[in-house]
Amino acid sequence: MPATPQQIIKEIQELYLSDSLPWIIGYSGGKDSTASLQLIWLALASLPEERRRFKPVHVISTDTLVENPIIAAWVELSLAHMEVSAIKQGLPIKPHRLTPTVENRFWVNLIGKGYPAPRNKFRWCTDRLKISASTKFIQDLSEANGEAILVLGQRRGESQVRDKVMDTYQHSTRERLSRNKDPKLSRVWVYLPIETWSSDDVWEYIIQTPNPWGINNQDLFDIYRGATPDSECPIVVDKSTPSCGDSRFGCYVCTMVSQDKSMAAMIQNDADKAWMQPIMDFRDKFLASGGEEGDRKHRDFRRLNGRLTVMRDRLVHGPYSQERRRVLLLELLKAQRAAMEGGQSKGYGQIELISIEELDEIRRIWVEDKGEIEDYLPSIYQEATGHPYPGRELDPMPLEPSDLILLKRVAGHWSMRNQPSDEPAVRRERRLELYKLLRTLLATSFRGLQSRQRSKQLDEISALLKAFAFVDEADALAFALVHHPEKRGDNSGAGPADEQDNELLTEDLEGDSTRKVIPIALTNELLV
Repeated sequence: MPATPQQIIKEIQELYLSDSLPWIIGYSGGKDSTASLQLIWLALASLPEERRRFKPVHVISTDTLVENPIIAAWVELSLAHMEVSAIKQGLPIKPHRLTPTVENRFWVNLIGKGYPAPRNKFRWCTDRLKISASTKFIQDLSEANGEAILVLGQRRGESQVRDKVMDTYQHSTRERLSRNKDPKLSRVWVYLPIETWSSDDVWEYIIQTPNPWGINNQDLFDIYRGATPDSECPIVVDKSTPSCGDSRFGCYVCTMVSQDKSMAAMIQNDADKAWMQPIMDFRDKFLASGGEEGDRKHRDFRRLNGRLTVMRDRLVHGPYSQERRRVLLLELLKAQRAAMEGGQSKGYGQIELISIEELDEIRRIWVEDKGEIEDYLPSIYQEATGHPYPGRELDPMPLEPSDLILLKRVAGHWSMRNQPSDEPAVRRERRLELYKLLRTLLATSFRGLQSRQRSKQLDEISALLKAFAFVDEADALAFALVHHPEKRGDNSGAGPADEQDNELLTEDLEGDSTRKVIPIALTNELLV
């Protein structure tokens, strides 16, 4: 039997007044977190004024910066209303919008470092975008106060996976509270006020009860309704009847699903949201299209740490190539411009898919970390937007674009004479590998001129010579198979190749794991 709102409000008041531990409420802007926060808000508001400021209640919302733009705008509006209304009503509620650090953001990792689009067994995005920022906030608050109470809008019956997570919150030493399962948050208790409610209980409550911080919950209902394919939220008469609660919102870049159904339904059901079409088109064409196998041709045969990994007699590809990252950035900026132009009359003319701060970091990674001294980012920005790049300047390299063109030409001539092939694709790959080696060595040498750590520069050059030790991918694979046959991997009981590849990529993306990893020796005759 689900608890009534009155019972939950009374329970909240008792828990709130029972100790001095600060509360943290997870708020996503969805119906469940809205219902939970609304119950807590009304519970505090109905306390005597001298008791309602007993301790702070923090409302945290993590913006991944790649959320569905409609939901992101809704959450931002809600947080602004909360801040004003809490002050007016004399409540100790403090909203916080959390975002990932620059180095953890989606585009910095995908376009900057070259991480492949997330897959089922390679979900590098979840911790970086969603968990890290909120965990740090909760951890800092709990350590400063000894302990803390985390309120979540989770309900039983949403899914088997979520029910299993909620089971871990049971068997607590304090009534209605349970320990957090995350070791990093061992000082945090968990409270689930609406765990016994159904989706329809939630909707009935937030539609019939006016929102206390001043937004219209009917607008939220309309967002859910617009995110269903048939644009309907029927009256539920039995468990077989679909509900608006089935709508799911998340990051528009998510490749864990084949299609962003909620964004597609919003565009289909509301002409005022057609401005999001370029965003969905970018996601479908450049992130989700082809899956892992289709992505493979756009990735380097080396890992980010320069090593080789073999699975099923072929190399597991690593980060996106320079050319692919250039294409992704150009098309993303074009999609941003198209969305801004389309959303101008709808109030979304300032929509930002990627910030200048992120572009600055991507540019730094390309030039300084990867040695891509062509410094393509400003010209890509100019091509996509029609405006000069407004970000910060980098220290100039002592090479002009014409010098790099000459270097590429020389590398091509040398490769044709000393590494001939009848295959045009092979000739192109060999020319490019030699050019990348020479260019990156030059970049490392230039950085070394400004550094006093000469030994470190020698280590970097040594690592580069090893990373570019092969004339092409076939050369690298042949070396790996001949010199390290025991590292090919065991195919017994193996699942799909792309899933195993992703698992390896996860474990050895940047770290020093040696599982199925081939150390590189110098085999390029140019380097011997």
